[in-house]
Order: sequence, then structure tokens, then C-alpha cells
Amino acid sequence: MRKILTLLAVLVSICIQAQDAMKVLDIAADRIRKAGNVKIEYKAGIFSNGTETASSSGTMWLQESKMKLEADGIKTWYNGKTRWCYVPEANEVNIDEPNKKEMAAMNPYTFMNIYKKGFKMTVKETVLRGEAVYEVYLKARYAKMEVKEIYVDVRKSDYQPLCIRLRENKDWQRVSVLSFKGNLNLSDDFFTFKESEYPNVLINDMR
Repeated sequence: MRKILTLLAVLVSICIQAQDAMKVLDIAADRIRKAGNVKIEYKAGIFSNGTETASSSGTMWLQESKMKLEADGIKTWYNGKTRWCYVPEANEVNIDEPNKKEMAAMNPYTFMNIYKKGFKMTVKETVLRGEAVYEVYLKARYAKMEVKEIYVDVRKSDYQPLCIRLRENKDWQRVSVLSFKGNLNLSDDFFTFKESEYPNVLINDMR
């Protein structure tokens, strides 16, 4: 009887943990959406067996499905359908029409659209970069899921995600959010490459 009661207590605790974890991510996702047009400065890295094998830093602007990205000297515009990628060393711009999966891989807030289905969740309170955070851990329920694990560190004071780590195969990807500004005035043209501003650029249209 005592073992059964202990098991029930553990199950209740797990259910409460899952509800609390979902609540943290729901609030974080809702605040990001309400922020509207946003600017994010970030640092990203890929880790294999605990060693960083690649890194990048940059600035990203988001407006619903639109995106502009400046990272490591390369500029990318995406207007919701067409993507332009400008490489200054070659004075070349590549144009294509990526699918949703390709664009999701570029967006640190992809977790906003995937966390509600297929994951077991837990949450704990900890400290990151000197700030109190909720650390939400998500583990895939099914082996066929592409993303196996996710950690999202959310600042307790305002529910701003500070760090997102995810694993698809063996390697981990980490995105640290260094700054976040919302409610910016960004026009649709901001997310479109303007050829007139890049004289003699080589156009490589792959559509």
C-alpha cells in the first residue's frame, strides 16, 4: 500500500510539473507574439560531445513569418516567401524559396510552435548569467520525432527566453539571447533585398 501511495505521489508531482512547465512556455510565447516586430541579438553554437564545433553571432529582426538576419558578415532577407542571401566577399546574392522547415532552423523561437505536442515537460528554478530563471526541459515522447530534447531558460521577472538548447541527433544546438527589443516600426520593405543598394551585385536566382 505504501509503495502504491508513493507511486501516486510521484505521478501527481509529474503532472503538476508538466502543467507548470507548459504555463511558463505559454506565457513566454504569448509575450513574444504580443511584442510584434522584434529585434534579437544572439550568439549560437553547435556542440558535439561537450565541445563547441561551430559558432555564430548576429542580429535578427522578426515580423510574423518575415525575417531579416545579419550574421558573420552575411545578410539574409525573407519576406514570407522569397529568401535573399547576400555574401559580401563575392558580391553575390542567392535567391530561393525555402520551405517552412528550412526557415524554422534559422529561428531561435521555433520552440513556440512545437512544444505543445509530443513532449514530456518538467521545470525547475535555477540561475543563468546571474539571473533567476525557469529551466523548462522537454523530452520527445516518440522516437520518430526530429527534435529529441529541448531546454528553454526563461527569465522569471518578465518571462523572456534567455537561452534555448535543442538536440536532434547527437549534437546540441544552443542559442543565447543577448538582447530583445519589441514593438519596433518595421515596414514590409525591410524584409526585402533592394538591388539598387548593392551595385554590380551578381544575382544567382535558384527559384
